[in-house]
Amino acid sequence: MKKMWITMTITGAVVAGILALTPAFATSTTSTTSTPKEKEHTTTFKVVTVPAEQHQKKEVVERLYKSWGNGISKIEESYGEEFKKDDWDLIYGVDIDKHFTNQLSDVEEQSFFMALNEAKKAYKTGDSQYGILLRKDHKAARVVWERSNGNFHIADIVLKTKSTIWNTDEHIWTLADQAELH
Repeated sequence: MKKMWITMTITGAVVAGILALTPAFATSTTSTTSTPKEKEHTTTFKVVTVPAEQHQKKEVVERLYKSWGNGISKIEESYGEEFKKDDWDLIYGVDIDKHFTNQLSDVEEQSFFMALNEAKKAYKTGDSQYGILLRKDHKAARVVWERSNGNFHIADIVLKTKSTIWNTDEHIWTLADQAELH
């Protein structure tokens, strides 16, 4: 009987701790939506996060966007007609999850971050933070950062489709190419 009481006390403490912390991690909103046949009552949770961009000083953010803009100009010079700036959205690199990867399947999201981490292996001491150019069709991304010497590192990440052993298609992001632009 004592063992059972101790187990229930520990379980109760864990559940109480989780419930106490829940408001710190999520906000709850209740909404009622009407469908033609019935009214549905749902509760949704929104994760409370502040994008990294908002944590940075304004001057730092402006300097990074200016740097990435210079990198985009270098891409335009190097790739010419092959690169159309209007086909891409610039995303503050570390906020890619908020703007893009949170909407992907688990496999696709994991492969994107694996390819991104592979690209980031080219970082050198003194390099600035990366920005990500995401193609509007969401089939390619370009990671851009300025080197300490003023050059730019560009890494191309592309979405590929692979067949699985169950004859289904799986979308996988891979690091396709890297270049230094002077």
